[in-house]
Amino acid sequence: MSASVSSTCSASAPEACEAWAQAAARAAKRFINDDACGDYVLPVGDTGLEFQAINALSAVCFIAAGAPLIWRADTPIARAYGLMMCGVGLGSFSYHATTSASGFIIDIVPMAVTAALMIFRGVHALQVDAGETGQAAETTRFLIAIACSFFAVYIPWALMAAGISHSTVWGVWALIFGSMGAVFGVICLMVFFNEGILHGKPGTDLAVAIACVLLGLGCSVHSFVPGLCEGWRTALPLHALWHVFSSVTANRCGYVLDTLTKLVSTMEEPANSCKKQKGNSLLVRLLKRDMLPSQFSM
Repeated sequence: MSASVSSTCSASAPEACEAWAQAAARAAKRFINDDACGDYVLPVGDTGLEFQAINALSAVCFIAAGAPLIWRADTPIARAYGLMMCGVGLGSFSYHATTSASGFIIDIVPMAVTAALMIFRGVHALQVDAGETGQAAETTRFLIAIACSFFAVYIPWALMAAGISHSTVWGVWALIFGSMGAVFGVICLMVFFNEGILHGKPGTDLAVAIACVLLGLGCSVHSFVPGLCEGWRTALPLHALWHVFSSVTANRCGYVLDTLTKLVSTMEEPANSCKKQKGNSLLVRLLKRDMLPSQFSM
């Protein structure tokens, strides 16, 4: 079909056909969704790419979220998370400064790495609670974290290569990335509760992270649901607000990761590891402790 249209176009109006082909080629470079809704958009020369001014500048929020962790966090993994969060800021700027399809991949790669760091430590906490230690356990959590980050990037790329709409690609990526964050959050919630520190600063950090990511998600629905960029949404740079809220979440997650890492180290100490209950998982024990009536409450 496209070959016949191209041949007809070339025969009837070669100049118009060439212009159409050039426009199509430029459009193919772009990642097309409604991130730019409410933003100031400037063309990038004659490349067909666009500069989303507020979205690009608000990407600095991720650098502001990650940089303090580099020198304030106590554990190496939390400091590495902070450094990679600075990479998220650079990747986000690269994408919104060009709106290119390749820029989208550059945007999500460091995000997938930060999520993998959280998954790694979350699985570690569950392993220690279950009494699984040693090199085999470490290899397992490395493989899980690596696999999660790989597929988090590979699946969106595969969908793009298959010609799936970019809004759908963004939605799938958000679901995968959000699921990794949710798994980490649930693990932290259970571990902090079990260890009796949920009502302190770790619980506050976790609550702020959850609240801000939900607020940010509400500002970014139009990015993966086509047709919502109309009315009042065109007057506000909502995706930039997603950057603001999600950067707060990212910063709090860094401190939660730091706390969880120190807690896992304490749990691994011989004196504490001997006290761990065996046989039931952490979730089962929490259910029995708090959600099922005991024989003494009848």
